[in-house]
Amino acid sequence: MSEGLLAVRDLHRTFGAVRACDGVDLDIQPGTLHAIIGPNGAGKSTLIGQLAGEIRPDSGHIRFAGQDITRMPIHERARAGLARSFQVTSVFPGFSVRENVALAVQAHAGHSFRFWRRAARERALNEPAEAQLAEVGLGARADVPAGELAHGEQRQLELAMTLAAKPRMLLLDEPMAPGGSPSVGAAGRPEGTRHDPAGGTRHGRRVQSLRPRDRAHLRPCGHHRHAGGDSCQRRSPCGVSRGERLMLRLDGVQAGYGTSQVLFDVNLEVAEGEVATLLGRNGMGKTTTVRAITGLNRAHSGRIEFADADITRAPPYRIARLGIGLVPEGRRIFPNLSVRENLVATAANRHGAAVPWNLERVFDLLPALAEVADRSGHALSGGEQQMVAIGRALMTNPRLLVLDEAAEGLAPLVRATIWDCLRTLKAAGQSILVIDQNLEALLELGDRHYIMEKGRIVWQGDSAALGADSALLHRHLGVS
Repeated sequence: MSEGLLAVRDLHRTFGAVRACDGVDLDIQPGTLHAIIGPNGAGKSTLIGQLAGEIRPDSGHIRFAGQDITRMPIHERARAGLARSFQVTSVFPGFSVRENVALAVQAHAGHSFRFWRRAARERALNEPAEAQLAEVGLGARADVPAGELAHGEQRQLELAMTLAAKPRMLLLDEPMAPGGSPSVGAAGRPEGTRHDPAGGTRHGRRVQSLRPRDRAHLRPCGHHRHAGGDSCQRRSPCGVSRGERLMLRLDGVQAGYGTSQVLFDVNLEVAEGEVATLLGRNGMGKTTTVRAITGLNRAHSGRIEFADADITRAPPYRIARLGIGLVPEGRRIFPNLSVRENLVATAANRHGAAVPWNLERVFDLLPALAEVADRSGHALSGGEQQMVAIGRALMTNPRLLVLDEAAEGLAPLVRATIWDCLRTLKAAGQSILVIDQNLEALLELGDRHYIMEKGRIVWQGDSAALGADSALLHRHLGVS
């Protein structure tokens, strides 16, 4: 049998005392689709990083298209046809969607721009870019600045940029985020691919190979319902009852980016001790709503109140001190600080909580963090980083916890851990506003739900009403 497109032999990589990749062997033939599956921290991203050239293996060999690339730098691997995407999106936010892809086309073509000519007139770059955008479903968003795209759309844009380089092989690290796929795929060219075995990893080792027909023997994780789930419906969510204190109120809020308006007369409330959810497809304005609440993107008009204070024009640091804790989209932990340092850096109890959050309480809630307390942020898996982001927000002892894409791109077991954590916080009376795509989990957890479409709140109600209206779910969320 001739040598495949990619061959990996006895690959090893350690980070201090952590063995992230331990004797991995892997073979990929042209035109095949592979999946690498394992829990967070198993070594999937480390393996992808070694294949792409960002991480140099301690030992072992990597061959691609007949040549040894073990020590080849990243840019040479890219020119050879090996392309990758990342867990955290990486686009040029100030450039338009078309310009982002045009840059990738230009890099692959190898010719320079004519600096005395407008880039918009470079047909050799823009036409292939527009064709690639149409292929990934972003044709109508070509002129929008990339920084204004929803997170899911930025994932689509990154894929378009990757495909514009005409790669022979794609390495996709958590490609389905924020939908929450647990796998890291390694694929040959998209056209004419066939399914090949999926490899499982554990503690940096390849432990099993499965073909698609074996799928029926695998039980999905993270789709169970907790016993006593009805207890989550303990509050009437169709408006705040008399005597309940409002923690957060948005009244007629309008916001956007520059001349582009995103939010239109948004009204939203979260009561003390309540869990509210904000649902909607990608690009509907959910993250912009979070940015308006936290002061990261100031509202053009309307009013935002938190704990009876007007925060519409308040800067982000003042809003944080008032008691809004944010778990942002993309995690954004400090990569050079340890888990312990990330948590301690934000510790405060400004509002005199009787039982304040501290390291001991965070490690009790999220015991996986105690096991990696001294590990640097950059060495953590995606799931561990998300737990750090939640723990960091809790260490501020927030009166309202806001989670933007609470479990995006995480493995099923880690998603289950995150939802368990939120159930525990709800039972303790924590006020929460959460954005996520997992409708089943949100229906169980939430007291009040809002659906956003094209920057407007188009529906609000409780879990019973939302779950019973299949036409509503299909119309606004694409759920059948």
